[in-house]
Amino acid sequence: MRSDTAFAVFVVGALLMFFSFVFDAPLIFYVIGGLMTVGAVAAGTTRRRAGPPPDVTLRPGGGDRPWRKPRDQ
Repeated sequence: MRSDTAFAVFVVGALLMFFSFVFDAPLIFYVIGGLMTVGAVAAGTTRRRAGPPPDVTLRPGGGDRPWRKPRDQ
């Protein structure tokens, strides 16, 4: 599941829980909204990257950055 889809499911679940609270809906709507939000968070955290790791990272470091190394030509 893409992160945009997971975010949309999270928002719909949160809105369902909010409106269930405001309009004093039955407990089943709270359960459905809670399961949607938890499922969306779980889908977002278990998503894996595809492809090789990036060449440049944003971690702090000195000489390990590729643009600071002299080129051998």
